Amino acid sequence: MRRPKLAFVLGLAVALALFPADAKKKKAPKLPELKRWIDGPIRYIAKKDEAEAFRALKTDDERILYVEKFWARRDPHPETMTNEYRQLFWERVREANELFLDSASEGWHTDRGKIHILYGPPTEIQDEMEYRADDPRSTGGIIRWIYEGRPGGRLDVNPITVVAFERRRGGEYKVSYDPKLTSVFFNPRAMQDEGSDPVERWMDVVGMPGRTEMSVMLDLGRMQEVPPQAQLLLERVETREAYVTHEVQARVDRFGHPEHGSDWLVSLTVDVSYTAGRDNPAVIARFRPLSEVELNDGSSRSQRVLDENVFKMNEEDGRRFAQARIVLPPGDYELTILVADPDTAKTGLLRRELKLGPLTDRFRFSDVVLAEDLESLRYRALSSYDEPYTIGPFRVVPRFSSHYRPGDTIQLFYEVYQAALPLEVSYQVQGREEDGRWVDLGLAARAPQEHHSQAWSLPTTEKWPLGEYRVRVEVSDASGKLISTDVPFELTAEAQSVEESSERDK
Repeated sequence: MRRPKLAFVLGLAVALALFPADAKKKKAPKLPELKRWIDGPIRYIAKKDEAEAFRALKTDDERILYVEKFWARRDPHPETMTNEYRQLFWERVREANELFLDSASEGWHTDRGKIHILYGPPTEIQDEMEYRADDPRSTGGIIRWIYEGRPGGRLDVNPITVVAFERRRGGEYKVSYDPKLTSVFFNPRAMQDEGSDPVERWMDVVGMPGRTEMSVMLDLGRMQEVPPQAQLLLERVETREAYVTHEVQARVDRFGHPEHGSDWLVSLTVDVSYTAGRDNPAVIARFRPLSEVELNDGSSRSQRVLDENVFKMNEEDGRRFAQARIVLPPGDYELTILVADPDTAKTGLLRRELKLGPLTDRFRFSDVVLAEDLESLRYRALSSYDEPYTIGPFRVVPRFSSHYRPGDTIQLFYEVYQAALPLEVSYQVQGREEDGRWVDLGLAARAPQEHHSQAWSLPTTEKWPLGEYRVRVEVSDASGKLISTDVPFELTAEAQSVEESSERDK
């Protein structure tokens, strides 16, 4: 049952606070303060392009929709009703406002507030009110926050990170870039104790390994970036009140990857032709293991996400596709795809199971792709397996239907693995009789091949009768091993339907 559109703003902590209790009766402009949403604590986690996109919005309806999508992209557990990251963020904002009262600004706006919001409370706090920093702006007093175990899970900062704050005029604490103050070896008391051992004092300053003001600025600059887990671009899977959800057409094609022998290269293509001629939609996909999946390094991963920046659009002859690539270990996954159309505020949703069986060392095919567009490239590079629409030395745009009209050209692409070159490849076209029997149509096309990537095209004419056909593909390698597969297609009087999908359960 569809809920009222106003329910769409439930959970928008900032937006809701701007609604008066009798909003339905007042004639005041709607949510004028919402324009400043991006200037609040959100600035700490919003990326530059997100801030620019929000500032370009003209209406509050657009802003409310954007806010909801902003948080949905950061939801670590979309399958639950609560957005845990959103809740944690606003809890930390509230804590910052309550804890850091040494500034004329709100607590979230202080340096300590920013670090607290991004990384939470430190493991240890060292408070030295009598220490006077070298900075002439300092009035005496430092606070050192010590984070143990790579804060936020960042691999680009030290295992033990120290963030130092100096007290300035007016009593506010500002981040310090003094390498002495951010060293784990720093002893505030010894540094200013005239009676301490001169050698110890010298070691406190000179013996700090590799610490310079520039290195401190780099470390603290990383600490003031959004933690990696906050950048997971996940879209909540529940139907949204302001969206009209519709079915999504998608196909998954599985290949090998030259650098990941034990994992699958999964090519995900989504048909977004209904948005052709308008702004590109946002496409997000999530692969959630249905059981624990172990990676090559022995670790495990709960889910993998393809965000809207990864998908690449291809638009030709009124058809628009979005494609992205991902390397996944064998296993069973739940695939969730969402397509958000910015022009209509409608969302497409698809959930399906994806089976990726174990990769073996036997002679085998990849998935065979019926292609909308197929062309040979002048170069071949390893990166072509990661770039959408390219596999080896070919550009391949998948087709979403196996239905053709007489006169169309059938194009197919595939790869073979664990094969000893050269190959002998055979293509036999077969037609299906009324009694269900398959009969050969003409002679098989045979040719030697020197590559694992294979492409073939079959022109038809308007004289071909309507009906069911298939291409039997046989490949033998230099060792005498033989594999075969059938690729079905159908000639019909109707043009290819956008609604028809060749989606397959794997």
